[in-house]
Amino acid sequence: MRLLLLATIASFAAAACPFSGQSSGPCPGRTPDRDQGDVSTMSLKRRHLAAPDPGQKTVQGCTCTTSCGATLDDQFDCAWCSTADNCGHFGITGHYDYCVFPQDDAFEKQTFEQKNAYFWSKISADKTRLAKYPNVANIVGESIQVSFDEGRDELPSGRQKYIHSVGAICPFVLDVAADSPYTGLFAPGTQKGFVRMGSAVDPVANKGITPGLGIKFARTGVHSGNYVALHSLDLGQSWDFFAYNVSNHISPPTGFTELLAKKFNQASQCAAQVGLSDMARYSQDGTKHDPPTTPFKLFLVPGVSTPATPKTLDQINAEVEAFPVGSTLYTVYACAHALGDEMTPTDGGLGEACGSPTKLGAMVTTAKCTSSKWGDEKFYIRHQRIEEDWAAHPEFLTQYNAAKACGWSGELTPQGAPKKCADAHA
Repeated sequence: MRLLLLATIASFAAAACPFSGQSSGPCPGRTPDRDQGDVSTMSLKRRHLAAPDPGQKTVQGCTCTTSCGATLDDQFDCAWCSTADNCGHFGITGHYDYCVFPQDDAFEKQTFEQKNAYFWSKISADKTRLAKYPNVANIVGESIQVSFDEGRDELPSGRQKYIHSVGAICPFVLDVAADSPYTGLFAPGTQKGFVRMGSAVDPVANKGITPGLGIKFARTGVHSGNYVALHSLDLGQSWDFFAYNVSNHISPPTGFTELLAKKFNQASQCAAQVGLSDMARYSQDGTKHDPPTTPFKLFLVPGVSTPATPKTLDQINAEVEAFPVGSTLYTVYACAHALGDEMTPTDGGLGEACGSPTKLGAMVTTAKCTSSKWGDEKFYIRHQRIEEDWAAHPEFLTQYNAAKACGWSGELTPQGAPKKCADAHA
């Protein structure tokens, strides 16, 4: 797989302008006129030629006539679309501009109960899974910034999940303990959410699961709270999805997965960590907490298990779907600070990985978990830049060697994150 990714990168580098037919130089019009012959490039072309989402706009307020995609001239960093009415930038093949992905204000005005009902109706409408994992190497051609800046709960038109492509979704309740010192969704009280669980890459091809969680809490009147959690990016960790503890902080990847991490470095200085401060900024009823009181990180301990024997994608999902309602999937701990070496794998236990832990509560299922066509294709879990946590809590950077933990050379600062696409092209 490492060779496949390297080969794909090489083919992109040779093509230079996958949508223009040029072999080198800039992509002034950025409109596709021929295939380049590489499957990854053709996939990008199809994606870009999809119809845009209704009302899809750009930095300059233009209306998109195509879906949003990225090209090599900026190392597949920022997504753009072709535009109507001669709006935006002019190139030899037409007008284009860089896409923005604001929240849906009409949807966000609803209560969290109304939003949860909408999510569950979409999740449970078609309980079939994605047929197979797509070529993970194609993630190189995505704008990873969209994963951090999409303001809605659904993937934009034309975008595909190249990692965590197949999963199962469970609605759950988290009764946060009365002694929690944190705000927002980490404050004492009952929080209702969804968790999507799936392997980062094809477990059959990699002879084991690389488990990952995407967690979403709808909130009244404001955008959802989201975070992702992993054990590590090592491929084929176990056939038991629940073999290891998981966290929103993991060790910096090495080897093949280090190449994937470099893609995420287009949006953040720290591909190995995602933030939580947005989760702490708003409660489920929409109450704002400014400043938020945020855990340094979360540590999730499995409460269930599955047989650690080889299995198919159908069998993996079927095992999760078989959990009875009321199952404790994970117990969630909030860590007040780093403890020891932040690069220690998260299977070391609370005493080795979580400083001053507070038991927030158990993630208990409220309905049967299910495979979901909409879940695999459209359900979106926003990634928050860890730099936003550092900005909200500067003390975090004094508690650990962040550069070492992030696999980064040089000093890390809240202001050091790569410029957001909307800001870079305003």
